[in-house]
Amino acid sequence: MKTKKRIRKRRIICCILIIIFIILATHFSFGFLEPKPVMQLRGKATIELPVKSNYVEEGVDATYKGEDVSNEIQTIGNVDTDHIGEYKINYEFGKSGKLERTIKVIDKEKPKIELKGGRIVNLTKGTSYNEDGYEAQDNYDGDLTNKVTIEQIKVNDFQDKLIYHVTDLSGNEATEERYINYTEKSGKSVIYLTFDDGPSQYTTPKILDILKSENVPATFFILNYDKKKEPILKREVEEGHSIGIHGYSHEYKKIYKSEDTYMKNIKDLQNKIKESTDINTNITRFPGGSSNTVSKFNPGIMSRLSREVLKEGFLYYDWNVSSGDSGDVKTSTGVYNNVTKGLRKGRDNVVLMHDFANNKKTVEALRGIIEYGKKNGYEFKKITNETPMVTQRILN
Repeated sequence: MKTKKRIRKRRIICCILIIIFIILATHFSFGFLEPKPVMQLRGKATIELPVKSNYVEEGVDATYKGEDVSNEIQTIGNVDTDHIGEYKINYEFGKSGKLERTIKVIDKEKPKIELKGGRIVNLTKGTSYNEDGYEAQDNYDGDLTNKVTIEQIKVNDFQDKLIYHVTDLSGNEATEERYINYTEKSGKSVIYLTFDDGPSQYTTPKILDILKSENVPATFFILNYDKKKEPILKREVEEGHSIGIHGYSHEYKKIYKSEDTYMKNIKDLQNKIKESTDINTNITRFPGGSSNTVSKFNPGIMSRLSREVLKEGFLYYDWNVSSGDSGDVKTSTGVYNNVTKGLRKGRDNVVLMHDFANNKKTVEALRGIIEYGKKNGYEFKKITNETPMVTQRILN
């Protein structure tokens, strides 16, 4: 009897265990068989954002049991783009649907250094430069003026370069440059005759004839030229004149479109001059001068270019005496009067004239200008790398 009771008891326990097992198995099997949502991030899993920009949540595409449940995804976390750091955004649907996105807020913007005073300073040789001042601001770190360091480099006997450096806390470095031109203490009266827009087949040879007969050097800021005009360029070099770059093109709307466009404009001509004459000139003059306002369709372009050309190793020269031969002056007498009245003793006089086609008034005035200069104690020179830059106030 006891054996039968034990058997019955065991059977009851087994039945209970079987029932429990069936219940548990049914519960877990349904859980395992429950389909998971299919989730896909919109956009990248890791995003870099500039500090102080706007973060736009792209969200997640999700389906569950064949239905679109994208609008039911729970988004957890936020991004503070005002502060540098790494942020996590989590996306959840039910217990099994999970995705994560990483947003890195970074600062890649360089600080800005603003120089007070002129970018080009002219001093008498032997005179010490007194710093005109500067300010440095960063989009994230704020005022960095007290972090600025200044490096002074000797370019040649007549010029120093000041390089201003500042680095923000994210490692972004900015530089600015100022040039100091030193003039001789002697106070010599010098005339630099300069001619723009050539070479031309009529005007340039006649100007060269006069310069040769008067034994006077000059500087020619040339434009692009063809095979017919190349011998004129070579003659300028052979007779001892300086060659400057005016530009491959003189079209304001084209050349002042961007810094890259302008630098290509002068470098293309620099390379062509090198091929024609074996001279690698770095002397240049902006079409319209550095103070031109025809470039105002691109605000600030001349301020940027005046820095860029110097950084690229060029020297740019404006003028402080204008003949007016490309403007309202219609006669050789007017050209002569403008130049002779504009000359000043004890300084470098950079005279602007033109050798474009059929400029008879300048050809007819030139010998008289040279004779006036010689008679009144002026020395004639050509512009070289050691000539202090004569520049105008930039208006754009």
